[in-house]
Amino acid sequence: MKKFLCFLLIALAATTAVGQRGRQKPKLYGENEFQNRGWYFAPGVTIMPGVTGNRFETLYGEGEFRNDTIYSGRFDPNSRIGIYLEGGRHKFVNDLILIKHFDYGVHIKMLRGKEKYAGLVSDGTQLIETTNQAKFSETSAGAFINASNILQIMDNGWLHNSLGLNFDYTFLSNRSSDGFYGAIPQQFEEPMLFQLHYKLGFGWKVDPGLYIMPMVETPILNLFPNLDGGSTLNYFSSEYRPFIFSIRVMFLDRTEGRKCVGKDTSGTKPSLWGKEMKKYNR
Repeated sequence: MKKFLCFLLIALAATTAVGQRGRQKPKLYGENEFQNRGWYFAPGVTIMPGVTGNRFETLYGEGEFRNDTIYSGRFDPNSRIGIYLEGGRHKFVNDLILIKHFDYGVHIKMLRGKEKYAGLVSDGTQLIETTNQAKFSETSAGAFINASNILQIMDNGWLHNSLGLNFDYTFLSNRSSDGFYGAIPQQFEEPMLFQLHYKLGFGWKVDPGLYIMPMVETPILNLFPNLDGGSTLNYFSSEYRPFIFSIRVMFLDRTEGRKCVGKDTSGTKPSLWGKEMKKYNR
């Protein structure tokens, strides 16, 4: 994992250097009446493909039962589509070397998947042929923060690379299964989860104060409750990798208008709204 992070930082530095060569591109922000910060929201979907894949496993007992089969069969984990929604604040920056953008906010995340098993399972006295179908749906609320690098590849477009932290708390969990499981091991995640994640996006400047950015996100390290170097999640007898696909809509705050009130020689109205301004249709 440390090698991956070092490689990522080197790659970001290299792409930034390459992006700064050649023709000077127009500014992406900080023009006209807009500031370099604002609000954003991002609807999306989640998928949870099985990392362990379609596999055949056999588990034997221990000690004097080491020749006894506990289960023997095929596991087939697959994804189901969930919903995702996030919103928060963001800011473009100029005075940092690699980091050109920050954002933070809150999200609602639904992770859904399924697992099939077909094989033999011991009930303690004999092996029973069984077919199991299990499903899970976990809905969590959480918060996040991201630090991002920007590589401008065209006048109104850029690549957006982010490293961030997310905290999630599962407040709604639905798990169901059919069939006999016996001694087949099952594992589930804790309600609280703290992760390091990576996001990749393509930003498009629609107007001076409006941006659209499709993004994909996946965790790269589970920090809490299990700091074991992994980045996948356990449900039933398989491991799954979350992917979040979202479309971010970002706005920039408008700069507060300067107060400009002139004196009218007639003493009735400010000159800004006087007759001399009517010819300009102001």
